[in-house]
Amino acid sequence: MKVSSTLIAQIISETQAPITPSGEPTASFDAIMGYIDTGTITADKAEGISFLRGSFVEWRGDLDAMHPLNLPSYDAVVSQSEPLLEIVENAVIQNGHTDPIAFLNNLSQGELETLRVTHSLADPINHDGLSQEGALNLILPSNKRQDIDNDGFVETGKAVGWSFPPPNAPQSVHDAWATTSEGMSMQDRLMAEAMFMPIMLRVDDPGKVSALARNEANNPCANADFSFSRFVEDRPDSLDAFDYRMDRKQYEFQKNALTNFLEKLT
Repeated sequence: MKVSSTLIAQIISETQAPITPSGEPTASFDAIMGYIDTGTITADKAEGISFLRGSFVEWRGDLDAMHPLNLPSYDAVVSQSEPLLEIVENAVIQNGHTDPIAFLNNLSQGELETLRVTHSLADPINHDGLSQEGALNLILPSNKRQDIDNDGFVETGKAVGWSFPPPNAPQSVHDAWATTSEGMSMQDRLMAEAMFMPIMLRVDDPGKVSALARNEANNPCANADFSFSRFVEDRPDSLDAFDYRMDRKQYEFQKNALTNFLEKLT
């Protein structure tokens, strides 16, 4: 099974506004333009490379290097930036997104290690048993991961993660959250996003909490009648229920984030 052409068009689209990466690595962007002059790649592929490179630089710039626990991961990402971007570039040139598992099969052990380090994976990357989604997200910047099966979770390699907003949420939701979380440290942003994790949990009658099985049918956000605004409106009540257990500063931070997010959504 290959990745659908519709999804590929989403990832690398001629309609994307051209993005010239700010800061490093502009030299590589100039090289991409050189590829067009020599006919090596088409203009739309060069635009796709530019977009993905810019996305990676943006994601790396958002990493919290100030927290001591993040320094090893941050240093590793910085050291692997150029090798990673070379893989991302080659994936576009070679149409690697159409069959990401086949593309990974042709990478060297060193290149696979670059992907493992950049995506903070614990185990070496093994092609066996990789899903198309897991393989595809290895060759995309972390902030452009895709949820192919629309189950509300994102596979990167064999790791499964969750983020908010979900990748398949409407762009208006992504824009509203980006505005709300602008200026937050990575630690604060993760704390704020955790407020929405109950969206993927089920509470049984006895009060037992369990995770939903991973499929589109169990993804609340995939329902046609799901409303992010209505969901966010309910969160303050849940927050108030734990008010007495929370640090006051943290409570106010989360309450303000919810209020601001709802304003941006409506």
